[in-house]
Amino acid sequence: MTERIIQLTANDFEEAMDFFNLIFSAYAPHDFESMLPHVYRPTEEQMGYNYAIKTGGRIRAIVGMVPITWEAGGVEIRVAGIGGVSTHPKWRSHGFMKALMNHCLGRMKEQGYHASWLGGQRQRYLYFGYERCGSMNVFTVNKTNVRHCFQGEANLHLDPLVADDADRIAKAKALHDARPVHCRRPLEDFHKYCVSWNCRPLVAMDVDGRMVGYLVVNKKGSAIAELVAETDDLAVRMVHAWLANRSEDSVTIDVHPLWAGLARKLGEICEDQRIVMSGNWRIFDWVTVADALMKMRRAIGPMAEGRVVVEIDGYGTIELSVDGEEAACIASDAAHDLHCSPPAAMRLLFGPLRPSLVLPVPERAAPLESWCPLPLGWCRQDGV
Repeated sequence: MTERIIQLTANDFEEAMDFFNLIFSAYAPHDFESMLPHVYRPTEEQMGYNYAIKTGGRIRAIVGMVPITWEAGGVEIRVAGIGGVSTHPKWRSHGFMKALMNHCLGRMKEQGYHASWLGGQRQRYLYFGYERCGSMNVFTVNKTNVRHCFQGEANLHLDPLVADDADRIAKAKALHDARPVHCRRPLEDFHKYCVSWNCRPLVAMDVDGRMVGYLVVNKKGSAIAELVAETDDLAVRMVHAWLANRSEDSVTIDVHPLWAGLARKLGEICEDQRIVMSGNWRIFDWVTVADALMKMRRAIGPMAEGRVVVEIDGYGTIELSVDGEEAACIASDAAHDLHCSPPAAMRLLFGPLRPSLVLPVPERAAPLESWCPLPLGWCRQDGV
C-alpha cells in the first residue's frame, strides 16, 4: 500500500457524505449528515477529523478520529472516538483500512490520548488492540410494571426539546454537566448530540411549569438512550410519563454503571434488567484511566481494602489499592500478582464479567473480586 494518507477538508464534505451513505446503506438507508450532526459538518475542523486515501482524486477509504473530553470525577480523560470506518467495495483487500487505523493509532499516541473508543465487530478491531469491555445497565419497564408500582399519574409533561429553545437547552446541559461522569458537549452543539443517531430529546416539566429533567429517545421511541433529572425519583417518573404517552407496551433505559441510585429505583419496578458491554476500548494510559475509575467506584459503594499489582504486556505494571476511603491506581515496580495482555486486562478490570470469570485470580489478588468491574460506561449520544 503506497497511497498517501490525507486529512480531509471542508471541500471534501459533500463527497465524504456521499461516500459514507453509499457504503453504510448496503443494508439500510443512511444519511450521515443528519444522523451524526455533532460530528459531520462542512468545516475545516470537523472534516479534519477524517483521514482518507484517495486514488484518481476520489475517496476510496476513510477512518474518522474524533477528539472527546471525558470527565470522570473531575479528571479529564482524552478519548479518541473512531467512526466512519469504510472502504469502497471495489477497493477492498488493498490494505487501506489497516493503514488508516494504524495511522490514527499513531496520531493518538503522538497527541497523548488516554484511551480510544469505537463500535464494531470485536475481532475486527482486536487486531488493532481494541477489546469489547466495560458495561452499561439496561432496564426494561412496561405498562404493567407502572400500573402495579405507581398510584395515579406521573404529574409530568414531556415537551420536545427544539434547537432554538436556548433556555431549555442550557438547563439540559447544566443537568448533564452536573453528573460526576460525562463527556463535554459545547453549549452550541448540545442539541446536536441529543438528536444524533436519529434520536429525539424531550424535556420534563412539572405541574408548576418548571423543567426538571430531559430524556433522549430513539426514533421508534422504544429506548431511552439518556435519562437525566434533578433527582432519581423524577427520572423514574419521567419513564412513567413516557410510557403513558405511547401505545407500545414497554421501553428500555440505558443507565451508566455509576448511576447507582437510579439503577436501584428502576430495579425495584422493572420487568427485566441486563448488562451489556459499553463498546470496544483501547487504553493507552492505564494509570490515569484506572485511577479515575477506582475513585469513582469507591464513591458509589464500599470496596475491600487491599492492594493488587497487575503487569500489562507492552505497558508496564500498575498497582491498584484501597485504603479506607481512598482508592487509587499508580505505576509500580513491585512484583506482579497477575500478568496479562492488554485485552485481557481490559476485561479483567472493566468487565462486564467479574475478574475470576476472565482469568484465574490468585488469592493475593482477591480484592479485585470486590472492586471490579470498574465503571467504564459510555453514553450512546457521545458515540461517533
